[in-house]
Amino acid sequence: MTELPYTVDNIKLIQEFIKETRIRIANGISITFTSKASAELEDLMLEYDITTDDIEHTILNLTPENYYRGIDLSGKADFNVCAFRAFVGNDNIEIYLKYGLEANNLQILIFSNHIPNFSMSQPFKN
Repeated sequence: MTELPYTVDNIKLIQEFIKETRIRIANGISITFTSKASAELEDLMLEYDITTDDIEHTILNLTPENYYRGIDLSGKADFNVCAFRAFVGNDNIEIYLKYGLEANNLQILIFSNHIPNFSMSQPFKN
């Protein structure tokens, strides 16, 4: 995944991605987890008591400062995908959260939600 450079236009792209996510959730679109993301969520549940509601709450509270990588600028992808450094649950557990918005549909698909294996930069964080 590409890391977008810090520009006003790129911040707007991430804001629009987050806004579209919030609109879909507000309209009742369910968040779907891939089998990999479901297994990762199981680990988070067992180790930190993290639930799907905690993941949704985290998604709803993302800002461009959480951005790590992603977004296809070509507009040709089936999914617009972003990865974020986020904090989830009552204990604010740091996670790598990667999800996509289906371009021609309403689906929200979680690809990954796990404790990061490495330090994550946040190019839009001041």
